[in-house]
Amino acid sequence: MTAMVSTSFSEAVTGLDGRKFCSYRVGGPIDLALMPTQYESAVEALKAIDTTTPLTVLGGGCNTLIASRGIRGTTLITKRMLAVEVVDLASGRLRFDAGVPLARVATTAQDHGFSGAEFMIGIPGTVGGAIAMNAGAMGQSTDEIVEGAVVYDCASRQVLTLDAEALAFSYRHSSIDPQRHVVLAGYFRFKPGDAQAIAHLMQQSLDFRKAHHPKEPNGGSVFKNPAPGHPAGRLLDELGAKTWREGGARISELHANFIVNDGSATSTDVLRLMLKMKTAIEAHYPFKVYPENRFVGQPSDEEARLWAQLHDRPLPSSDLEDHAG
Repeated sequence: MTAMVSTSFSEAVTGLDGRKFCSYRVGGPIDLALMPTQYESAVEALKAIDTTTPLTVLGGGCNTLIASRGIRGTTLITKRMLAVEVVDLASGRLRFDAGVPLARVATTAQDHGFSGAEFMIGIPGTVGGAIAMNAGAMGQSTDEIVEGAVVYDCASRQVLTLDAEALAFSYRHSSIDPQRHVVLAGYFRFKPGDAQAIAHLMQQSLDFRKAHHPKEPNGGSVFKNPAPGHPAGRLLDELGAKTWREGGARISELHANFIVNDGSATSTDVLRLMLKMKTAIEAHYPFKVYPENRFVGQPSDEEARLWAQLHDRPLPSSDLEDHAG
């Protein structure tokens, strides 16, 4: 059951079904969700939240697993923040709000004759998440085209603009602290490109995803690649992982680094299968692997233990990502 809450800054809803905001289609209810449509209303919402209240941020819900007991406190959902601004057309600088889908980043750049974002056309995520985790595909990554981000700092309660150096990008990582920062917008810089070449690269990316990525509900790549030239999917494929399952969660026949929901999976099922994958890789190869997915909300005791094992460290349930960026 959901209920509307009247606010001055954005739509607020109680009791949302978390499964609808998680690409795995698993998870418990979201206690209170704020859904701003503009940058200004997001800032107003964040400043109005009591600092003692747990805060979780969701964009498109990709690469994210919501705990079976749902999300307590307040959840800021950025997917309605869709503004796009041409900052300087001559130099190829555009600004995208956090909720803009990555496919729209690619097509907007294309519409202006710019190259650089073609790889984003098939990534099912949003700008905020892409900057926070330095999302990538087809051998490219977000840091190659981002020159800065507008971030709300929950500690200082100030809006900051971080340049690319301050974002300190690395493989599937940035300096964005999920316990402290909320990405509100990103500044991108593109280069002029040949229209035919841009269209070809975008179609190539879409064709690759259609052939190699599952259509069933999933959270994208489960694990970060452990080393150059050793993708996690290939290692799992060599181990015969495409036949593995836990409850309603199974490994995709198309890509061994994807877990799909057959329609009956729970968050616990997904985490159990993730641990099975990690254990197998580390038992047969000289690599450690860690999740690319993030886990938010209030876990069951078993889920808290599984998540701790996936990170090779003890992790009390209270330390899970209640403040996810």
